[in-house]
Amino acid sequence: MNIFLFTNIIITALNIFILIYSYSLKFFPIKWRKKIKQDTLVGLAIIFSTMLTMFAWIFYFYIYLF
Repeated sequence: MNIFLFTNIIITALNIFILIYSYSLKFFPIKWRKKIKQDTLVGLAIIFSTMLTMFAWIFYFYIYLF
């Protein structure tokens, strides 16, 4: 159970890192952003990492409570 809690904390930290990166993406030059074209990829990463984090915590609390 402690290993699963640690895994959830790591997944949450990764999710926070992706959110901070997406916020800082607007500070990069527009020329560089058009060259890399990763706005869509970052958006999809936010969606799926948030879903993974949510389901991991729900599963953890389900096991913890029941």
